[in-house]
Amino acid sequence: MQAFRRRLYVVAAVCFARVIQFLPYRVAVAAGGAAGALAYRVIHKSRLIVEQQLKTAFPDKDNASIKRIARTAFINQGKNAFELFSFPALTAQKIRRIVHIENSAAFKQALTSGKGVLIAGAHCGNWEMMGAGLADAGFPINVIARRIYLDGLNKLLVGFRESKKVHVILRSDGGAAKQILRGLRNNEAIALLIDQDTDVQGVFVDFFGRPAWTPSGLASLALKTGAAVILALDVREPDDTHRVVITGPISFEKTGDGEKDITVATQLVTRHIESHIRQYPEQWVWMHERWKTKLS
Repeated sequence: MQAFRRRLYVVAAVCFARVIQFLPYRVAVAAGGAAGALAYRVIHKSRLIVEQQLKTAFPDKDNASIKRIARTAFINQGKNAFELFSFPALTAQKIRRIVHIENSAAFKQALTSGKGVLIAGAHCGNWEMMGAGLADAGFPINVIARRIYLDGLNKLLVGFRESKKVHVILRSDGGAAKQILRGLRNNEAIALLIDQDTDVQGVFVDFFGRPAWTPSGLASLALKTGAAVILALDVREPDDTHRVVITGPISFEKTGDGEKDITVATQLVTRHIESHIRQYPEQWVWMHERWKTKLS
């Protein structure tokens, strides 16, 4: 029975994707926004998580502002989902009209090291559109992603990304480490989103004034391999186009104390991410429980 339900979920997702791809892109994005607004009203638990975390991060904001940001955050995530499901129908020309890259020279400079590039990213704006835009611009993009427990749905989502020339490395796969190192040796870019409390190697760093368990793989890789590091974050504009803001290359200091160096580097990147979120709070995934892991 469970296997049947899983197949049913996958079939439903495939059918849903085809409907979205049939719609004009602007209509699909608007529909995603409407779905996000509805989710804000009906998914009570997630709404409470979002509003509580916003109050923690922005204690100076009044209740009306918190609710406005929370609702807009749901709307943004709805648009993100519908945009991702639209990927197979988006031509290269359409991607170029939607995604605009700011400071691509920093990316090109990072590639001159010849040791590969590590992209520090976060769940801001629509990170999927950012990857598609960077790949379309000719940058060799690999993204590290979590495997979805439904194999059919996982293949669907990987297929969406790879339809836009974004190569997916599933971190649970046995050969993931080799793929990452091979990509860096080939002077390609490896993108990691390091703004969530997940079950991976990490360190506690300050995030909005509280200790937050943060993935440290990017810092560790950079310090071990000498790969260049840039920060790339997406901004959804009012007209639902996307602006990719690139910063860097960012230098990490090596003192000989490996553990300390990793923590300092992770804190540096997290500080950049926090600054971006403070500027665009309605575009981050506040429904994720960022401070779930506690210091012992």
